[in-house]
Amino acid sequence: MREAIKSQVEKLVGLKLQYAGRASNLFWLDFGDIVQILRRGKTKESAEYALHIQCSWRITRGNKIVVASRDFYSPSSKWNELNEEFDWDIQGNNRFDERIKAFTKENGQIKVIQIDSDEVGGLMVKLTEGYKLEVFPDSSEDDEQSEHWRFFNRNENSPHFIVTGNGIDKI
Repeated sequence: MREAIKSQVEKLVGLKLQYAGRASNLFWLDFGDIVQILRRGKTKESAEYALHIQCSWRITRGNKIVVASRDFYSPSSKWNELNEEFDWDIQGNNRFDERIKAFTKENGQIKVIQIDSDEVGGLMVKLTEGYKLEVFPDSSEDDEQSEHWRFFNRNENSPHFIVTGNGIDKI
């Protein structure tokens, strides 16, 4: 599994991180050239490559965690517990939203410099400026519903490379 993952995801080496965000608790990152894609009848601007993560992950720099998967479920620094109920899934409400925005704003020229993987679907993406993205599947489920992460090229409309509890799938 390690070599299959590396051979696919190494396409990111040298590419710029363009965007990062979330859809509910799915963490997405976009890399590479900006391309025009047709989606649901509308032309949209996006980066060529996408990495969608649905397992545990973290971005570190040195010995500090910059942002991580559990940050989805913690309030942002602007939350006032006396006046509001915390709803993590509202955009802008959680610590992830706050920290990923700061990370991407402060680091507009981050590029991928190295990719590594392991035998259980883990992924390590070394970035410039000393940053590192670590993705680590954290479930023993081994069915077709246990997607950990996926990688795909929007420009080529090629199959998605998906790492699941069953191994690798391409759809």
